[in-house]
Amino acid sequence: MINLIDEAGVLSADEFHELKNFIIDKCLCTHVETPWLLNVKVRQDGSTGYSGYWTAQYEQIGLDIRNIQAVIVLNATYLLTLEQLKRTLAHEFGHHWTLGYMLESLEIPGWFDNRAPMEYYRMRGLTLDDFAKDYSKGWYHCDKEVLAEDYKYYFSPFTGEHRMKNLVGDPSSEVKSRIWEFGFAIRKSWEEQLRKRFSI
Repeated sequence: MINLIDEAGVLSADEFHELKNFIIDKCLCTHVETPWLLNVKVRQDGSTGYSGYWTAQYEQIGLDIRNIQAVIVLNATYLLTLEQLKRTLAHEFGHHWTLGYMLESLEIPGWFDNRAPMEYYRMRGLTLDDFAKDYSKGWYHCDKEVLAEDYKYYFSPFTGEHRMKNLVGDPSSEVKSRIWEFGFAIRKSWEEQLRKRFSI
């Protein structure tokens, strides 16, 4: 269950229930990474330039990363409809899935300290000159943002939508399988039932 907090006070009771259940009902998720998400906050953050963001804290002992605790913020200053809130939440949960498992399974700390895996760059046709581990080349050229959009493209109701489509094209089926494997490489027991749901 996702813990939704409407700090902005913009959601009706029905909208609150629908948004609260959106990830569980409509997106790729499991009982493993959803507890890492402490809450989703709908706030009026003002004209910040962002519609939402994902952030997390974790403990690191040597190479071992544990106790991931994440928060997603949705900025109701820009997100004026339930559909806009869902679309942004799908993208931000894409960060939660991909970066969470990069932390937990691949033990890649600090989501802006390291590039996405080079295997992903190859699959996606990203170049080291044009794409960065952070926002130094702009939002559209951050590898983590492309990755979150790839998640949204395949594993949310917004199938086929991609904000970088004109820049990098659509993600391939190989990319779809790799994003899937972030969460299921060591969790085969959940795989079959969700494979059917998302036609993997």
